[in-house]
Amino acid sequence: MKKILSILGLAYSVFCLSQKKEMADAFKIKDYTEALSLAHKVLETDPDDFKTNLIISSSYNSLGDFKNALLYSVKLENIAKTDEEKSWTWMQLTVLNYGLGNKEASKKYYEKAKSVEQTEKSAAELDTLGRLLGLDKFYNDWVIVETENMIFHFESSVNKETIDRIVKTRQRAFVKINEFFQVDLPKKVDFFVWGSNDIYNEFLKRNLGFTVPDYLVSHNRLNQAPGHEIAHNLSFRRGSKGKKTRLINEGIGVYFDQNEYDKLVAAKEAYKKNPIDIKKVWAENLNVKSETLYPVSGAFVQTLIDYDKAKFLELNNNQTYENAKNIYGDKIDSLIAKFIRQLK
Repeated sequence: MKKILSILGLAYSVFCLSQKKEMADAFKIKDYTEALSLAHKVLETDPDDFKTNLIISSSYNSLGDFKNALLYSVKLENIAKTDEEKSWTWMQLTVLNYGLGNKEASKKYYEKAKSVEQTEKSAAELDTLGRLLGLDKFYNDWVIVETENMIFHFESSVNKETIDRIVKTRQRAFVKINEFFQVDLPKKVDFFVWGSNDIYNEFLKRNLGFTVPDYLVSHNRLNQAPGHEIAHNLSFRRGSKGKKTRLINEGIGVYFDQNEYDKLVAAKEAYKKNPIDIKKVWAENLNVKSETLYPVSGAFVQTLIDYDKAKFLELNNNQTYENAKNIYGDKIDSLIAKFIRQLK
């Protein structure tokens, strides 16, 4: 009997380890919905497992579901024992409070996370958060301007005339774009404006501009289109928390950039220089150079919206070609073919 129980115990242990591995693998590839599904199953048998609760909290945060993340982050505080576990816990509380607009609480947890001994990995993650969210002391002398929907953060070198222009045009862009997406945000968009037009930013260690829609944060060059990054924030909140593709996601940014020019003409010029297989690029989510992808994708998104706005908003929930086939049926292939004929 003891032998049978030992065998059953071993089998059960192996099964639990398998579930945890699948959960971790899903989280690594940013399939947060699957990671959550697997993690909740793990909790049924191991409710106080730190890593599982951390993955749940982080997955909810990455999906912008901060209210659910709060429940598991508070739980992490109760079960965290080592400095490393406390550091990861306070990072979760940093981002979820930031995502809810509780800036003072976010700053408090950021400082708490910095106060304990960290591993190289957790220290790097915390450093990245401080830079992305504006919590690092580097931002202490930045100029802050708040409007109805946005909080602007300007590098101190940006002059008042430029600040006034950007605040006015971006707030107007927000209102215009949200007429389409019609979303209520959990906080205002934090819109960082750097005092140059350099593509690569040494402090952020990445190219400008970009958006981290989980936390409604954008980092921008001075000469960026008014609406591009704002559109990424709003489309994410409307429903594109599922799978994204560069063709559709960047197409949204370009279509809603609020610059007045003929999107189809721009797409034709780009396509003639570098013809691409749009269906293949979309289906395989290929990494096409931005000078081709951006104008072509912007005009393609325009085509889809003009055809059926409701279907496009459904596609926004899951931007893959496979999902487009579910939504549009065979019509999607004829829309692609027609669009390509317009480009030639």
